[in-house]
Amino acid sequence: MPQVGPGTYVTIEYDAFLESGTRVLGTNKKDPLVFRFGSGEVFSRIEEEIIGLNPGSEREFKLEPDEAFGEFDETRVLRVPLEEFPKGKKLKKGTLLQVEISPGETGLCFVGDIQNDYFVLDFNHPLAGRTLKYRVRVVDVHQIT
Repeated sequence: MPQVGPGTYVTIEYDAFLESGTRVLGTNKKDPLVFRFGSGEVFSRIEEEIIGLNPGSEREFKLEPDEAFGEFDETRVLRVPLEEFPKGKKLKKGTLLQVEISPGETGLCFVGDIQNDYFVLDFNHPLAGRTLKYRVRVVDVHQIT
């Protein structure tokens, strides 16, 4: 029976929780995550934690912000005058927007605080700066042929 490691495709089920215990990410039994070990498709720390495991094995561990979605970066938060928001569109806190960063380059951000004369665009990942507790179960491991 192959173990998780280089040269394998790995199928996992996982849940990720905030330190408060709130589940923020995860799979379900009908839709597990399949990835090639070492491909960069999952956080490297996840691979480090499950290397050598067999199908059916489980592991719990924490990922610090720099091992997951990164530290929260204040320079990625912009205050924008309300008059710059397109007319006729609704502005709602938490909305995901695709905006033009420079000619031909777009980026995703979230609408943050909304005031009388400005609104906030946050280009950080919503889980940036958060420590996450992961629970991972290896479902299957196949050698790459």
